[in-house]
Amino acid sequence: MVAHKEKREIAKQEKAKEMEAAQHAMSKRSKKKNQAVSYYVWIGIVVGIVFLCLVLAFVDSGGKRSKGGPAPSDAQVNDASYIHDVEEKAGGNWTAAASDFFYKTTIGDMKSWSGVKISNMVDMPGAVKSCEKMDDSMEGGVLKTHYDARKEYPQCFKRPVYNSMNCSSSYAIAAASALAARFCIADPEKDADLQLSPQQIMSCDKKSRGCKGGGIDYVWPYIENRGLYPEKCLPYAGKGGKEVPCKTDCKDSDKHKAISHCVMGNAKQLKRDIETHGPVVAPLYLFDDFLIYKSGVYSSTEGAKSIHSWHYTARNDPNIHAVMVLGWGKHQGTEYWLVENSWGTGWGEDGYARIARKSILLEHYMLVGYPETPEAIEAKAKAEKEAAERREKAKQERAERDEIIKQKREAWAKQQEAEGGGAGGADAGDDADDLDLDEVNLDDTETAGGDDEL
Repeated sequence: MVAHKEKREIAKQEKAKEMEAAQHAMSKRSKKKNQAVSYYVWIGIVVGIVFLCLVLAFVDSGGKRSKGGPAPSDAQVNDASYIHDVEEKAGGNWTAAASDFFYKTTIGDMKSWSGVKISNMVDMPGAVKSCEKMDDSMEGGVLKTHYDARKEYPQCFKRPVYNSMNCSSSYAIAAASALAARFCIADPEKDADLQLSPQQIMSCDKKSRGCKGGGIDYVWPYIENRGLYPEKCLPYAGKGGKEVPCKTDCKDSDKHKAISHCVMGNAKQLKRDIETHGPVVAPLYLFDDFLIYKSGVYSSTEGAKSIHSWHYTARNDPNIHAVMVLGWGKHQGTEYWLVENSWGTGWGEDGYARIARKSILLEHYMLVGYPETPEAIEAKAKAEKEAAERREKAKQERAERDEIIKQKREAWAKQQEAEGGGAGGADAGDDADDLDLDEVNLDDTETAGGDDEL
């Protein structure tokens, strides 16, 4: 009985020890857990403080650009400190200023613009062609040091400079404006004050994406095939213009067509063509300091950044913008192109700009469109007739040559037969190759099916 009681007492003590050990282990684990939680809490507090400091620093800067550094996406285009910085870097060559066009517009807004495109397939089948090279007669004569189509043909530039109104439509505006000016220059009395509709391109051309941009060269086949109505028939609408219906009460007889277009990249040839026929369309790379250009001869300043569209981040292409080139000049030793932009009269020199040569303009890829005037139609018909006559002449010459060869072969065969050699010997084919065909002109012109450049 006593032994049994002692056993129970021993078991009770052992159980108490086990419980004490378990409590000790639980206490130890709880302590470690509390330490881990405390560790993560402190990390969270530190990260939160750092993040708060960064936010406060950015808010305090108001999204402004750091001097000489890249522009944050939240930076205003018209930021006063940046304008002052650019003015210093321009060194008096050109001035910078805020404009109404970029009121409350940020660099991020500019990156959201789709921009315009140019083709990389010049002279490929179905693609835009290069303009014919200048002949000797075009090379002659001294080019003017300064030329401004507005002064030569003031009646062709009375219309206001377009304000694209937050819309990537420069491709349509530049093309319509250049063609209208060329019609006016070709016939200043008939087409004075002519203004053609870029909205028609945006609303009606299936290759256009409206305010989301389009191809500088893609619009010209449409203009050649369909023609453009005057501005009053389809007025420019700006943002949301793609929703403007392709509809007008104007007559087809009101349209003005282009008869041809091509890419020109020779500066001397471009100047002669602008002086003779009128403005051309030119693409340029957008730089952030160009947005605040006011006057003078622009060239990008140190630290200026090209604006890249968020739509093309995979290729990292800089945004391309289209302008109309209507002259050239030289200022303090710097040659420049005179261009008309589409950002309203509050930007630049009343909507115009002088851009230094070999800076942001893509001089190797200027689009030249020729208006379908009575003279151009007559010249085209004449060229087509001459081309057809050349093809017919080549066809006749080829037939005559083939007949001469045939007669010589027949004469040779008769000679061989008369001499007893026969015309069907094993060496007949080889001997025929030795015929004297000197009187046959093998260096004639095109074959009957040849193509001609017009």
